[in-house]
Amino acid sequence: MPNTKRLTLASVVLSLVVASSCGDDDTSSDTSADSGADATVSETTAVDTTVTAAPTTAPSTATPTTATSEVRVVEHALGTSEVPANPQRIVSMDSIVTLDGLVALDAVDSIVGRVNISGGDNPYWLDVDVESIPLLGTWPTLSTEEILSVEPDLVTGFQVAIEALDQAANEVVPLVAVAPTSGVTNPRWQDVVVGLGAALGKEADAEALIADYDAALDATVAELPEGFADRTVLVLLGQAGMTGTAMGPSAAPAELFDRLGLVVSPELDGQGDFVPLVDELVPDLQADVVVMLDFDAGATDWDAVLAELPTYAANDSIAQGVSVVDGSLWLNSGPIGQRQLLDEIVEVLAP
Repeated sequence: MPNTKRLTLASVVLSLVVASSCGDDDTSSDTSADSGADATVSETTAVDTTVTAAPTTAPSTATPTTATSEVRVVEHALGTSEVPANPQRIVSMDSIVTLDGLVALDAVDSIVGRVNISGGDNPYWLDVDVESIPLLGTWPTLSTEEILSVEPDLVTGFQVAIEALDQAANEVVPLVAVAPTSGVTNPRWQDVVVGLGAALGKEADAEALIADYDAALDATVAELPEGFADRTVLVLLGQAGMTGTAMGPSAAPAELFDRLGLVVSPELDGQGDFVPLVDELVPDLQADVVVMLDFDAGATDWDAVLAELPTYAANDSIAQGVSVVDGSLWLNSGPIGQRQLLDEIVEVLAP
């Protein structure tokens, strides 16, 4: 039976890997930008200033918008929305990375509601009483009327969550998709933060968060223990008593492993961000380290599950031990969670 090393598991939000299967339909309305468009902001005045909140592999060089009116035009993945210059009543359309980003951008006091992307609970890494923020629904069964009942002046989150609402509501309250998820399994948290910065008029603050993280990551890399880098990692996703998906090297969360000098499942290169594992594929997935991202809040005994799956039990790498970690922190957190993850990932993956 595999020897499973456990860390503290808190209540978690169900992985967006599941949500992404419903995010492939391009059902946007008011499409002044297509589903892959970058968020842009301009002022509704005679002199417009535009800033591009572009997905980046390093902090972007966008110029902050100078507020010259009470309404700002934000172009995003689903179209165009008129957003107050200083939103005071925000609904976060997920309780993970978007909520994390809003807290990091000092907008927590303006959050009047939240949505669970698929049945999760509080992101434990936030120093915020998330349970005190009204829960307005769980994706994908969302009620636009319920969202509007808290009288928001900004509704923001992943494209797949915004698409679940009646797009006509954009005429009443701005619906801003901060990161495109149509055809994307998990957006980079940096792109979410840049999109939130554009929506809130806090572009410079968003870039500063990313720059601070990059500096912390560089410091972490400089102090890695001997033998940490140049190893392979197999990342499994566990949910509802099942394991059947592995992270591919192209997935956005794999970027952190790469920057730490680790290689995520090279056998899965070119097969997608998250790869369903058929039995014949499992024996070939050999790695120096195996990590299980748990999305059951510790409710599943992964020792027992893996022992009952012959192909997994016969995999030499898995048989040597699996580290079970919180899936939401590792896969779906924002700038605050990712800073915590820097310490945790080094501890978990230490040789």
